[in-house]
Amino acid sequence: MLAALFRLVGRRADLRAIERAATALESALVGAMMPEGAVAYDAWSYRVGARFAGRVRIVVHGGRVAVAGPRVPDALYWAWIWLQGVVLALVLPLVVAAVVLGDGRWALAAVGSFVLSWAIASLGAGLWPGLGEVAAVEDGRFRALEFPLASVREVDVGRGWAKGGLDVVLVYVRPLIDAMAARRAVSFFAPDERGREVRFALHMTSDEAAKDLAQRLCAAGR
Repeated sequence: MLAALFRLVGRRADLRAIERAATALESALVGAMMPEGAVAYDAWSYRVGARFAGRVRIVVHGGRVAVAGPRVPDALYWAWIWLQGVVLALVLPLVVAAVVLGDGRWALAAVGSFVLSWAIASLGAGLWPGLGEVAAVEDGRFRALEFPLASVREVDVGRGWAKGGLDVVLVYVRPLIDAMAARRAVSFFAPDERGREVRFALHMTSDEAAKDLAQRLCAAGR
């Protein structure tokens, strides 16, 4: 578990993404103009390392990718991930203690630790969109993360959304999310604004949109 947590925050990218105010197009504002050659997709973001939450828009244009939407503050997101991961990691030692010592109180503690980890995960997942929406109240524009298309790697459709450590942290809910992801979730590694390589996972509006985005990302990615 600890190795998975360190893997989540320790992957270094070759460059830093640009974090900026989203354009009218990236924020899906009425009347926004679509530049020639640009393609825009609407999606819903999983709670992965890119720290987007809820509705997002991804625009591919001129060899660059921009993802815009509600975004969770860096320190808050990683505190949430570490807290649920560490609490979950306590479950196995507590179970072993219950067996070795023959004391049911350790088993109850193991159940309590599991429930607490699940509660922390659920609470954060529910709050994130609202936190990010607050930042867009003034002018209706979100924050966008922009990076070169060539920096994208390991594009997957479906189960790959949890690569990079979350597959361990969220082991008990991953099968349910895998089933939901099916042919709709497009995930990939790309840099964030701090120079880390993080996972993006976007649930697309249709199987066709997921296939089209994945193909575009794979065309110039690694």
